[in-house]
Amino acid sequence: MSAITFPGELPTSFRIAIRRHRVLHRLGRFVFVSLLSVITLVAIPYGTVEPWWISLYECTIFGLGALWICQETIAGWQLKQAHLLAPLAALTAFVFTQSIVLPGSGSISADPFETRLLSMKLLAFSINAALLIGYTSTHRRLQSFVHTVIAVAVASALFGIIQHATQQSETGFLLPYLQRKSGFGQFVNKNHFAFFIEMAIGLAAGLIFAGAVPRERWLLYVAAMVLLWCALVLTSSRGGLFAVSAEAVFVVVLLIWSRSKQRQANFPRRAAVRSLVAAFALSACLILSVIVSAVWLGGDLLVTRLASLPEEVQTVAREAHAGTRRREVWNATWQLIKTHPIVGSGFGAYGVAITKFHDASGKWTPEAAHNDYLELLGAGGVVGVGLVSWFSLVFIKCVRRELLSRDTFRRAACLGALTGIAGVVVHSTVDFGLHVTANAVILIALLVIATRNLEAKS
Repeated sequence: MSAITFPGELPTSFRIAIRRHRVLHRLGRFVFVSLLSVITLVAIPYGTVEPWWISLYECTIFGLGALWICQETIAGWQLKQAHLLAPLAALTAFVFTQSIVLPGSGSISADPFETRLLSMKLLAFSINAALLIGYTSTHRRLQSFVHTVIAVAVASALFGIIQHATQQSETGFLLPYLQRKSGFGQFVNKNHFAFFIEMAIGLAAGLIFAGAVPRERWLLYVAAMVLLWCALVLTSSRGGLFAVSAEAVFVVVLLIWSRSKQRQANFPRRAAVRSLVAAFALSACLILSVIVSAVWLGGDLLVTRLASLPEEVQTVAREAHAGTRRREVWNATWQLIKTHPIVGSGFGAYGVAITKFHDASGKWTPEAAHNDYLELLGAGGVVGVGLVSWFSLVFIKCVRRELLSRDTFRRAACLGALTGIAGVVVHSTVDFGLHVTANAVILIALLVIATRNLEAKS
């Protein structure tokens, strides 16, 4: 008879393998929870705009990256979705190259110090994306990830509504810089808060429209959407309202497209036409609801801000030679682009580079182009645009596969993340919300949610 082996009599190599597996599992859980905590904490101090908060975020990500390297070294290297991370790595290297000062010829960047700081920030963002891709490894973790993003936005919206309703004095509301009428919520700029909220609205809308929300929780998600929408309207952000209107159309059209692709073999032409008509009708109803509720909640302040929109693009300014309107800033940015068309004037150096082309009284100098696409072209030139286009093409290829996933939650999460990203794409034409660390981190989260391919559930 063969000898019976008890657990205490397992071979030494096998016991070591079990212990190593437990250590790696606990380390992976710690890193994942830490990443979710970063998403939560980065939104609190004004969206992380002060240098020391940005440094704390970067050091945290670099520390988690070191743990990730240790874990991968022990378990064996397996970099997931490297094709998606490659363009980010190339963009980071290019930005760092812009900051290099060569003897006798200077640097590409008009402000090498700020460009180098931004290259470190982009490196942190890239590592953050790699960590989220690597540690969002199960269906349960993906659900926790998605719900964390929505919960942080809902908490921010609730804080903003309470602040709007109760703050009467000019002193800070819990935080020193949160003065009355200077911003909204924990953000010192209401448009930046709108960026933050519209991404969460898109994510939640995708879950609801794609049927990933159980019936017993449907009202909870709808209540969260209403809370987010109310906070966005109270900001009176025109770009935020336009972005959510675009999201309403985008989510319906993309949902119809994905469902038609899933049953393309048995999808007659007449049914396809009916689906397009239904998508158009539903989109029109959603936009009408957005407009009516926005005017009702926003009141006279919102109507006044919407009425003042044409002044931003008129030829004649109300205040002569002020240079504060978007039209004037965009014209100056275009002159900057034509001066450095190939490699740009340096990421993060816009505030210095634009001074040569901003023809105004000098009372105010723009720190951003109020259009992220113009600023991208001005900062990175054709090379920078090419690297971002490379990432966009890889991203589109990944999400096309995920939108056709058989897993309902996976498909809904991808749809919601794309809807939030669509809002950012629209809003970025008139604002610069992605300059804020918290908004950039949430955008990274949406990019990972939209492209994360899970092979197994747990």
